[in-house]
Order: sequence, then C-alpha cells, then structure tokens
Amino acid sequence: MHLTESTDSQETATNGSLVQGAGERGRRYGLRDGACQAVTQGSGEQYLSAFALLLHASPFQLSVLSALPQLIGTGAQLISVKLLRWFPNRKALISAGTIGQAAAWIPIVLLPLLFPQWGPWLVVAGAAAYFACAHFTAPAWNSLIADWLDQHERGAYFARRAQIIASLSFFALCGAGWLLSLWQDSTAAWWGFVLIFALAGSARILSAVALSPVHDVHPTAHLEAQQGFREFFRQNATRDFRRFLLFAGLMHAAVLVAGPFFVLYMLRDLHLSYFGYGGWLAAGLLG
Repeated sequence: MHLTESTDSQETATNGSLVQGAGERGRRYGLRDGACQAVTQGSGEQYLSAFALLLHASPFQLSVLSALPQLIGTGAQLISVKLLRWFPNRKALISAGTIGQAAAWIPIVLLPLLFPQWGPWLVVAGAAAYFACAHFTAPAWNSLIADWLDQHERGAYFARRAQIIASLSFFALCGAGWLLSLWQDSTAAWWGFVLIFALAGSARILSAVALSPVHDVHPTAHLEAQQGFREFFRQNATRDFRRFLLFAGLMHAAVLVAGPFFVLYMLRDLHLSYFGYGGWLAAGLLG
C-alpha cells in the first residue's frame, strides 16, 4: 500500500513538472511570437499602402485596401471560432494560419510586378489573404496562451509582451523606412519593398518555428465558447458595455474616414521620404 502511494505521488510530481515545463515554453512562445509579430507589422503591414501607391493606386483603391482585408479577416475569425468546436487542435490552427501569413507575402510582391496593370488590386487581394490568415489564428492563439497563464499574472505578462511589440515595431518601422529611402529616387524602388516584405514573411516563419516545441495540453475547446455573440449581447451585455461598443465603433469609423489617405497626402502631396514616413508611423508608438 505504501509502495502504491509512493508511486502515485511520484507520478503526480512528474506530471506537475511536465505541465510546469510546458507552461514555461508556452509563455516564452507568446513573447517570441510578439517579437516576430512586431517585425512583421513594422516592416510589412504598415507599408502596404505605400507599396500600392508606388503601383499608382487611386484613392478609391487605397480605401479598399484599408477596409476590405480587415472585413475579410473578421469573417475568417468567426470561421475560426466555429472550427474550434469541430477541430480543437489549437496548435495546428495557429501553425496553419501563421504559415499562411508568411506565404501571403509572396503573391503580394510578385503578382503586381508580373501584372502591373492590375497591381493595386492584386495587392488588395494579397492583403486580404494575409489578414484572413492573421485573424484566423487569433481565437486559437488567445485560448492557448490563456491556458498557460494564471488570471493574476495575465496583466503583467501581456504588458511585457506589449512593451516588446512596441519597442521592436518602432525600430522595424524606422529601419524599413530607411531601407526604402535608399531606392526612393531609383527606377528599381520596388526592390526595397521586396526586401522588407521578405523580412516580414521570414518573421512569421520564425514564429511558426517558435511554436513547434509548445504542447497543447488542453486540446478541447472551452464550453463557454459555445455561446454566440448575439446571445451574449442580448442576455449578458450591460448598458455600460453597450455604450463602450458604440464609442469604440464611432471612434474606429472616424479614424477610418481619413486614415487610408494619410499615405497619399504625405508621400504624394508633401513628397515625404520613406524614412520620414516610417518615422511618422513610429512616432505614434511613443504616445
């Protein structure tokens, strides 16, 4: 009997150490993924409109580039939530979406150069595929990371992750702008975009590599995920929450009315250099 109790205690301790080790790997992955995400955003996402402008995009095409990929990404996120109920392997979903993000930079760069008459619309299509993959991973990623964090340490962890993202995004924005400025007055200006978009794709590949040693110890979707948003909004949403949604929606609408055209105004009308444009983008991170 004593032997059985000793064996059970050893197995419990072993399982506890394994879970603790897996949790540490998961938390490290979250920070590394944030670093890779910062590089991708700073050297890739933020310069999509500038690349479309290089391909002679019209104001209407710039507005579509800002709106349509995000709309498609929202739909992909809803699909991901539904898919988690039938395919609860969150690590596989995150890996597929991350690799899809990396692969999306290939058509974004190559297709407009092969078919320049359709260049701006091809950038829109490539950006739609990219953001669809990015939003597709969000529900599974949030669920996976939440399993590795105690509710009392989530605030400090995500604050540290946000600090890493802000710092690296600042340097990525400035570095990418400086790199683009080297070719700004050249007929081969697109080479600069090839390099920074290749860096953005490589960062997503590194994020997928960082995910490989992480184990999904809770592969089953949580039961609370079964409740739909409309049901939650009708039954559980308080008046303050609804007011917050209205405020956030109006704020986003106000920003998006003028946001897509800053790149047009600064690069075409003010003739700002790419380095100056990157510095303007990076300045927003200092607030």
